[in-house]
Amino acid sequence: MSLALKPLNYFLRLVPDKIHTNILSHLGTHLMQGQVVSSRLDFMENKRIMFTIKDTGNSWQFIILKQQLVDDMKSNKTADVHIQGDLQTFLLLAAGKEDPDSLFFSRKLSLEGNTEDGLYIKNLMDAMDFDTEIYLKSVLGVAMATRLTPIIKRLDITKRILNIGEHLLIN
Repeated sequence: MSLALKPLNYFLRLVPDKIHTNILSHLGTHLMQGQVVSSRLDFMENKRIMFTIKDTGNSWQFIILKQQLVDDMKSNKTADVHIQGDLQTFLLLAAGKEDPDSLFFSRKLSLEGNTEDGLYIKNLMDAMDFDTEIYLKSVLGVAMATRLTPIIKRLDITKRILNIGEHLLIN
């Protein structure tokens, strides 16, 4: 694990999973606003997804309700799909530096549970492409997004954020 990931590793180990799940459900739901992926979640309605980070010992369970990720940690029900891997693997996936197929085939990520749901989630992850302009329009409104989008493009903020993430993953 890179030295830059140590603080995140400690945070994940020290803060209870309930807090992480709450943060991730709100953040995930917020970031999916206006994104194509959210409209494709209808198939997963009422399905439970669990993510486990093996090297930090974290497990987070969510349920998909009305195209949103909802904290499902209090449920005693088994997840329909359980995805496991180490922290760096999940971060590579989130940053778009590795595609889900290669991570699953190299066994850096494992998928258990309902095969059809698991393949659907894997394909969703593979097709995910964050559209900043659509996100800004859905969160800030068309007028504000129209003003901010050229500035974000000119400053190449998205690329800078990805470069920082890549630097943290590699070093």
